[in-house]
Amino acid sequence: MRSPEEPKPPSETELVGAGDDDVLRLPDSGDLLKNLRFSMRDGRISLAGERMVLLHVHALGELRRHLIDTVGTARARSILVRIGYASGHRDIVQARRIRKDASLFELLSAGPQLHALEGMVAAAPAELRIDRARGRYYGEFTWRNSAEAEASLKSAGVSSEPVCWLMLGYASGFTSGFMGQPIVYREVACRGCGARICRIVGRPLPAWDTLPEEFRFLLGDSPTAPAETVELPPNAPDRPLLGDSSTIAAVRSLVERVAPTTTPVLIRGEYGTGRSHLAATIHSAGARRSGPLIVVGSGLSSASAITRALAEAAGGTLVLDDIGEWSPDAQRSLLELGDGRHHPSRARLIITAADCPGGQAQTPLLARLLHRVGAFPVFLPPLRERREDIPALARHYLERIAARLEKPPRPLTARAYAYLHEHDYPGNLHELANILERAMILVDGSKAIDIGDLISGEAEPSRLLRVHDDGTLAAAPTPKVPHEPVDLEAVIEELLVQGLAFEDVESALICGAVDRHKGNLAAAARSLGLTRPQLAYRYRKACGEG
Repeated sequence: MRSPEEPKPPSETELVGAGDDDVLRLPDSGDLLKNLRFSMRDGRISLAGERMVLLHVHALGELRRHLIDTVGTARARSILVRIGYASGHRDIVQARRIRKDASLFELLSAGPQLHALEGMVAAAPAELRIDRARGRYYGEFTWRNSAEAEASLKSAGVSSEPVCWLMLGYASGFTSGFMGQPIVYREVACRGCGARICRIVGRPLPAWDTLPEEFRFLLGDSPTAPAETVELPPNAPDRPLLGDSSTIAAVRSLVERVAPTTTPVLIRGEYGTGRSHLAATIHSAGARRSGPLIVVGSGLSSASAITRALAEAAGGTLVLDDIGEWSPDAQRSLLELGDGRHHPSRARLIITAADCPGGQAQTPLLARLLHRVGAFPVFLPPLRERREDIPALARHYLERIAARLEKPPRPLTARAYAYLHEHDYPGNLHELANILERAMILVDGSKAIDIGDLISGEAEPSRLLRVHDDGTLAAAPTPKVPHEPVDLEAVIEELLVQGLAFEDVESALICGAVDRHKGNLAAAARSLGLTRPQLAYRYRKACGEG
């Protein structure tokens, strides 16, 4: 317990603001904007590693109209509020990653700013009273340019009741995760009803006299921020399914269903995707986890040798690893043996086979074998198809590597995370782990891991599209290894010795930046840490151009 005299940490200080107070001015959103990526090749848009989609407002209106026609207004409202709530809960997780050292207001502001970045609405706080230590909250926001109100107006005209259901759920989900308790918002004015702007008011759930039907789910659900990953059972080795992408969620669901059975399993996937780990996970989560786990490779060449291996694995699991690499004689022997289900040893059979990225053709013999022994196929996706899992995987590997090297774990800079997210990983999980181990060895002292610690000189990240400050898209620059730091004191000493005036130095710097960026004032401004209007004014003054 903290004594009453002790100051509260920044995350718990009370915050009160209303009207045009400077305290309610939203912070710069550049840190959020830097985390928005477009990959035309992969067909992905990501925000801080989380996959996003663009949706036509017209299509959103059609969805609303068909939902209402199919299940009624009340049920449609409940569905859309729940979807919005889940989206808000995901964004508070992202906000904590991006603004991990931010103030109370900066963290809360990430919700309105992310909602704007996602194209839903321009939100501004009108009044805030927050005391997170005591669980007190009151928030009032104005909404301009609501995409949901626009969708409703286009599909159904002016409504007799507020229509921003997705957005209301989003605000509630984000703030509930922020406060650690259920916060419910109500829309007290709505453009979909003819008002000029929308306005919402939020309070803790118990503060409302009556709870709207669409928020009844909060009475049974925990309102705290969701876990970033879904853990496997405690007996699963090495947590090979770390992550919560949709592809890994599908694999996890298959494993949960097949593990309690004795059905033979065929695990497919590229090299380095964790096929052996998954085989061990299925064994340790199954009914025969107390029995032996025997893994054999291409050394088996006869049916009798395979039969002996099955006997050795009696009461447990036999993993036949990378059968595509086995000799034709060994594959024929396994084909003669069958899937082992009727063998007296009663050992469970798990087979792994590697897929090449280019889809290398199988031999007829291997194709027959896979059909014969692969009663329950499971495909492990390559890392490039589950990029949203990279942050969680990176943290997991860094903790393991640091413990093995007997070094404290090192955080990753934003540029390092960007590089890891953009890389294609032909070696999949093995390559990611090796990149991070190299970085942990190279990083000095207590520094965070940066791009220079990750790039070996051979790796090239995929080219993505980035959002500029003016909202346009352009190719993202390839991350480069940072140069050695400049001896700033020596530079200043030289300038003073030369007797250069401050105006001359400033003019040279500004004109040089514009020349370097070939007249692109926005790019030159970013390189100097200025806004475009600030640079344009100085450029006209210094270089006589605009």
